[in-house]
Amino acid sequence: MSKPLRLLQIEDSESDADMILRLLMQGGFEVFAQRVEDAEGLRLALQDGSWDVIVADYHLPGFEAPGALRILQECGHDIPCIVVSGIMGEDTAVEMMKSGAHDYLTKNNLTRLVPAVERELAEAAARRESKQAQGELQASEERLALAVEATQIGTFDFYPQTGNLIWSKFARQHYGVSPEAEVTYDTFLRALHPSDRDRVTQTLQDALRYESGGDYAHEYRTLGIEDGEERWLSSRGRVFFDAESQAVRVVGVIQNITERKRLEQQLLQSQKIESVGRLAGSIAHDFNNLLTIINGYAHLILAEMGPEDPYRDSMEELSKAAMQAAGLTRQLVSFSRRQVAEPKTIAVNEFVKDYENMLRRLLGENIELALSLDSQAGTFRADPGQMGQVLVNLAVNAKDAMPSGGKLVIETSCMVVDDHFARTHLYVSPGEYVVLAVTDTGTGMSAEVKSHLFEPFFTTKEPGKGTGLGLSTVYGIVNQSSGSIWVSSEPDRGTTFKLFFPSSGLEAEPGSTLSIEHVSSRGETILLAEDEEGVRKYTREILKRYGYIILEAHNGVEALAVARKHSAPIHLLLTDIIMPGMGGVELTEKFKAEFPGVPVLFMSGYTDQIIRHWDALSAYIQKPFTLSDLLTQVRELLDRTAPSSLSIEGPSAAS
Repeated sequence: MSKPLRLLQIEDSESDADMILRLLMQGGFEVFAQRVEDAEGLRLALQDGSWDVIVADYHLPGFEAPGALRILQECGHDIPCIVVSGIMGEDTAVEMMKSGAHDYLTKNNLTRLVPAVERELAEAAARRESKQAQGELQASEERLALAVEATQIGTFDFYPQTGNLIWSKFARQHYGVSPEAEVTYDTFLRALHPSDRDRVTQTLQDALRYESGGDYAHEYRTLGIEDGEERWLSSRGRVFFDAESQAVRVVGVIQNITERKRLEQQLLQSQKIESVGRLAGSIAHDFNNLLTIINGYAHLILAEMGPEDPYRDSMEELSKAAMQAAGLTRQLVSFSRRQVAEPKTIAVNEFVKDYENMLRRLLGENIELALSLDSQAGTFRADPGQMGQVLVNLAVNAKDAMPSGGKLVIETSCMVVDDHFARTHLYVSPGEYVVLAVTDTGTGMSAEVKSHLFEPFFTTKEPGKGTGLGLSTVYGIVNQSSGSIWVSSEPDRGTTFKLFFPSSGLEAEPGSTLSIEHVSSRGETILLAEDEEGVRKYTREILKRYGYIILEAHNGVEALAVARKHSAPIHLLLTDIIMPGMGGVELTEKFKAEFPGVPVLFMSGYTDQIIRHWDALSAYIQKPFTLSDLLTQVRELLDRTAPSSLSIEGPSAAS
């Protein structure tokens, strides 16, 4: 089968050109040929660039082979060029080869023409394949270089028998070593964090044993040789063994995973605090029941005592202690994020100004208070009372950190968090935030203290100097308000707390105060559901004393049974939230289905389970509650939900 051949001839003799064509066709080629006689014709022909081979006469009128070779090189085409001549000495032939000719022949001996063309075609094909392979290799190396640059992955090459170690540019960066510094195995050992050094070296020694399979992978901390910076690194490699099963080389990669470890630590700390928060909420629930009984009966007894009663001071101290315990319990509930909140739109600058005088008195004369308020800081949604507790707790914490005096700066600002910032800071999502920052010049904190900062009952103060609930309460309130906390602190360099709240973009709401008035019964009947006997007895006694008719039940199931048996109207359901068998939420749903229009007053230490059940016929009272708290809530809910035509006659109020 004929082989196609695109031939470009540089020849002024038509007969010589025909002779070349005949020889090639006799050699099995199917030739497509074009003949040129001068430089201009050659340049035009080379614009095609698809020629397989060029056969050029050495000497043409006004145009010789060296000139043709120069034009071919200028065009940049890799086309084999074979020079033929009637008479060519060895010196001329050598000169042609140096100028770029691939072969030379004499016209009186063209028997080598076909083999020369076949050879040059094969070599040209090999060059094209080699060039393509080199291009692909270069592209691959460029992609690899870009990937390494983007990921900053370092490489290492270690020879255990000699201790020689080679680190790439990024490997040197990860170990805090300059590009020109000499590195050895001892350099690697010195860079390891003291707490991780034994573990890392043992892992490496295990990998160097033939039985290990040759894989090496480890995560560890380093302290930069020259910069002293602590980093987390992930190292993976392969161990190569000789014929005697001895490790001779370890090759692998090193990646800086410091940011990943930091995010993992944030997540673990968040999960830990969440778990402790659930425990705190459970403790607060049980403790609130006890405090409701203690404080309630203390108030009842005080109500019966005269001003000169010799036991009145003791009873007042008992009541005061119970109220202090209730305050601690509320802090636990805040930490567990289960405290009832009444969110309002807060203008952060006005909020800070409202607390300025109180904070100055709280801090004392030896601590300077400075405000830096951004006029564009904006508004956010939160419970103003709880936010006041947050600000006071942070100020108290700062004061304790500055026993010899110092400066407390409260700053406000607005901040737009983008996707990049949110990916590296787990405590915020993309969006617009109001930022409240509290910075002191106090003693600061170590990394160990910061890791426990928001845990309840954790404190660095002397015994009896603090409860360890201040910052845990701050954490709970801020999270309950859809906010986030960021803390920056180092020993002897002060502390900054930054609180991030989603910006509401609304006008602040005016504050309002509720006038509390004790109002007795107008003959209403209340269904009381409470599993704790002491709380139930105390609640019943208060309500009966003020004229209410009380139906009692130990749980939701019993409450429904009592309601169904009662023939007269029930005006209010007063129920605990957590009860065995059937809790307050399920009871409310079933009770409303059978007795629509009857208002419900929930009572508990936390409310995360019932918020979605609140409506116009619902209210909530937090344990422990006082006599006046309970009577006020009951009366207001009954008055708010009673039809205008309702007129119930009943016994007069108990005094």
